[in-house]
Amino acid sequence: MSEGRSLGRWLLWPIRMLMFWSLAGCSVTVHPLPAFPDAPPVLPPPASEPAYSPLPAPPTPVPPPPADTGWTGAGPGVEVRHLSTSMATYAPRLQVHMVRLDPALVRFHVAYAPDQPYVLSALCEPPGVLAAINGGFFEENYRATALVISEGTVLGTSYEGQGGMFAVDEAGQVSLRSLVEQPYDPNEPLVEALQGWPMLVKPGGILASPHLNNTNRARRSVVATNRAGRVLLLAFSSSSLTLHELAGWLLASDLEIDAALNLDGGSSTGLCLNSGGQRERVEPFGVLPMALLVLRTSDSSNE
Repeated sequence: MSEGRSLGRWLLWPIRMLMFWSLAGCSVTVHPLPAFPDAPPVLPPPASEPAYSPLPAPPTPVPPPPADTGWTGAGPGVEVRHLSTSMATYAPRLQVHMVRLDPALVRFHVAYAPDQPYVLSALCEPPGVLAAINGGFFEENYRATALVISEGTVLGTSYEGQGGMFAVDEAGQVSLRSLVEQPYDPNEPLVEALQGWPMLVKPGGILASPHLNNTNRARRSVVATNRAGRVLLLAFSSSSLTLHELAGWLLASDLEIDAALNLDGGSSTGLCLNSGGQRERVEPFGVLPMALLVLRTSDSSNE
């Protein structure tokens, strides 16, 4: 058996050598790896830099309105003032809107239309109307509870033993009086008048009564005169005052009040001004049958 194996090996040897040399003659192609750059390519700069909008500047803080603007001119014979103040007896601040008028440079008219009540601010829109304030008290049917005189026409019945009256006579003279001390006389030559209640300050700067209501707080409106003969219209737009406090505040103020009459306050409190580039609005909560209007005189001009 061993001799047979040896013989087989010798016979296979030439074949193995032939296969080896055949393989040795074959060539194998080796492809190199692609070359990579050492750094990323540099892109050309853009034609122009992109435009960036700057951030808007922060808004300028708006200062709060002054507590007292002082009197500001609003045309011939007209001044306006806004006052924010406080009282020791009540925490909320009073917001007082005031108009001061020279009767020699303006005139007054009582507008009364119970069948077609007014939107107060609309009364200030016609040319020649400088200001307006709500009038006296009225019933549910918009009829006045007291005397009204409009362009010489007398309507209603005067208060007796109470209240006060703002009036203009045929000569254009303005008066504000207590009807307790000086009752209305039907023979008086009055062309404009309205009545209110109660009288807050009697002529001479005297407290009208120490027994004024000191319980009910409400918005208030007042017509007054000062010691220089000016007429003042005041609207308190916050529900902060009793009648007793209102009278005391008027006398203690720097307004130099000579006489003051309470008008129909509460929801009826309203005041508007449109004069000399100045505008003021205290809107009532409904329509009104009457208002006291301030008009330009024929010989005065208004910017």
